[in-house]
Amino acid sequence: MYKRNILASEKQQVTYLIKAVAFFWLITKIWSYKTWITDRMYPVIPPLEFLQYIPGFLHEFLFGFSLLALLMVLFLKTSRWLLISLFLSELVSCSLDTVRWQPWEYMYMCILLVTIINFHKPKSIVLLMHMFLVSVYLFSGLHKLNRSFLSLAWMNMILIDFLGLSMDIILKYKLFFVGLIIPIVELFLAILLLLSKSKKKISYLLIITHLVILIVIGPFGLQHNSVVWFWNLTMIFILLIIYAKPIEPVTKNFCALNFYWLILWFVLPILSFFGSWYQYFSFNLYSGKGDQMYICFSEKEEELKPYFEPETNIVCKGGKCINLQNWALSEIKSVPLPENEIYTKIAAYMKQKYAHTKLKIILYNPQTQKRVGL
Repeated sequence: MYKRNILASEKQQVTYLIKAVAFFWLITKIWSYKTWITDRMYPVIPPLEFLQYIPGFLHEFLFGFSLLALLMVLFLKTSRWLLISLFLSELVSCSLDTVRWQPWEYMYMCILLVTIINFHKPKSIVLLMHMFLVSVYLFSGLHKLNRSFLSLAWMNMILIDFLGLSMDIILKYKLFFVGLIIPIVELFLAILLLLSKSKKKISYLLIITHLVILIVIGPFGLQHNSVVWFWNLTMIFILLIIYAKPIEPVTKNFCALNFYWLILWFVLPILSFFGSWYQYFSFNLYSGKGDQMYICFSEKEEELKPYFEPETNIVCKGGKCINLQNWALSEIKSVPLPENEIYTKIAAYMKQKYAHTKLKIILYNPQTQKRVGL
């Protein structure tokens, strides 16, 4: 009887998990709807060239199907076939446009696939989600251990933009390197989440970090990257659900049976530090690392007018200019993948579309101020 009650409780955990994910996934997709359709100015860049000929209505059909499937997951009894249908529609949709490879989309897809594979093993789902969360916080912390994070995210975004501190105060009180506390705490909490017996208490500390993030970048803070607000809320609910009950120890047998997940979450992300695995699939978040893409025009294109930077930009030497990240956040409410192969494809698309004007495309590293032309 005791074992049955435990199993029922774990089934309930998984049910709550899937419905919480479906709720925030639905809101996120509606909020960032232009990410999922082709009726937009921001380039649609598929991973394979032949996929660029897929008609726009298929993108819209897949978007509509996903919304319907998420509503069904939210309000109906969860079935394996429904989850499979949702997973396949998302997989096809993401294969048509690389900007859809967002970190939150990757996380939701992982949760979906874990649930599909272990549909009748709720205990395994809960334990795998625990391991996934450890991976998220571990690599998020590791990626922030760099000077670019201190300069761009900590100093510019938090100390100057959010707290309103001047450079004089930052230098006087040596606040620059204080920012290292953030990745160190994130790493420390990830390790405690893995090793500590008090995982529930650790989860509360992680929930506080997500609340702080929402205060900083949310609607009452910097109002930055709005699609991530919903992701932080999702993380709070996932932490509450997964650690509502004590987590059983991870055994060697469990690791052997689920080795492919451990490779995906703990081995492949290591390759991202060497440019051999996608940054967003390794939870490189707000690390400040990488280049930003600038598109310099010889004349102002009227259709792109809402996305032009102020005339004082330094990359295009005061000329007419678009910052790709700001364009994406403004129009489709998603950010470009910080991968050079994607930037190269976007550069080729823009040069072909605007061949009538002199177009210069530059990858700019804000930390090193290095410029590379594409």
